[in-house]
Amino acid sequence: MRFRSFDSLNIFRTVAERMSFTAAGDALNMSKGAVSYQIAKLEDELGVRLFERRHTHIRLTAEGTRLKDAAARHLSHIETVMDEIRSTVEEPLCVGAHSWFIARWLGPRLSDFTRANPDISLKVEPINTRADLQNRALDLSIFWCDPSAEDMDVEVLFKSNTRPLASPETAARVEALGLENAVREIPLLPDASGMAAWRDWHDIAGLTFAPRKNALSLPDANSRLQAVIAGNGLGMQDAFAEPEIESGHLVWISDLALTNFAYCISLPTKGNISAAAELFRDWIRAQDF
Repeated sequence: MRFRSFDSLNIFRTVAERMSFTAAGDALNMSKGAVSYQIAKLEDELGVRLFERRHTHIRLTAEGTRLKDAAARHLSHIETVMDEIRSTVEEPLCVGAHSWFIARWLGPRLSDFTRANPDISLKVEPINTRADLQNRALDLSIFWCDPSAEDMDVEVLFKSNTRPLASPETAARVEALGLENAVREIPLLPDASGMAAWRDWHDIAGLTFAPRKNALSLPDANSRLQAVIAGNGLGMQDAFAEPEIESGHLVWISDLALTNFAYCISLPTKGNISAAAELFRDWIRAQDF
C-alpha cells in the first residue's frame, strides 16, 4: 500500500529528535494536541506503536527507532536535493525605485528592457524613504535626492527641477495671500527628503522657512499628488507632474525651481554588482530623459 502520511512523518522526526510533543509543537508552530494527533495517525497507518507514553516522558519503541533512523537519513537527503535545486534557480534582478518614478517613467518602459533581455527575471520594489534603501535584496536602486548631500556613492542619472504646485483652488488662495504668507499659512506637504526640499526652495526664494500648520505626511509621491489635487496643501514636484498641469488639475505657483535634486543610481554595499544589474544600469543610462 502506498504511503501517504509524509507530513506526519516529518512531525514524527521532529518529535523523535526532541523526545517531546510540546517541544516538537513549538518547533513546528503547532499545538501539542495537533502533534499528538498526527503521531497517532501515523501509528494507525503503520499498525504499530512508535512511542511508549509515560507520565512524564516518551520513549521510542524498537519500530520507532528504526523509523527515526530511516526518516532522518532520507528526509535529510531530500532537503539537500531541494536546496541544490533552489541554488540552480537564478534569483530575479531586484531594482528599487521611487514609486513616483516607477509610475511616471520606468513602468511604461520596462517592456523595452525585458524584450532586450528575455533571460532576466526582473522584480521592481518601490522605494519611498531612505530606510527602504537598506533592503538587502536590492541589486540596484534609483532614488530622488540631493547628490551633494548624500553620504553614499551615487551616480546622477538626470536632474530633477522641482518646484511648488497646488490645486487651482489652493493656488487662488496663494495669490490672495501672497506667496510669502501662503507658504506659512498653507500646509507644506513633505516629500522623500522630508522638508529638506522645502527648506532649500525657501532659501532660493529668499524666504524664511517658518510653516505654521502641520502637514499631511504621505511618503508615496503618487498619493501625495492626489492630496495636493484634493486641496490638502502645497506640494513639491518635478516635470513628471506635467500631465496634471496640462489637464488643469494642478498649477505651478512659482517659477523658482530647485536644481540641486536629481534621480540617482545607487549600488548596494553588499558586494559586487551582478551581471544582470550591470545590464540594467547600462540600459537606463542610455535612455533619453
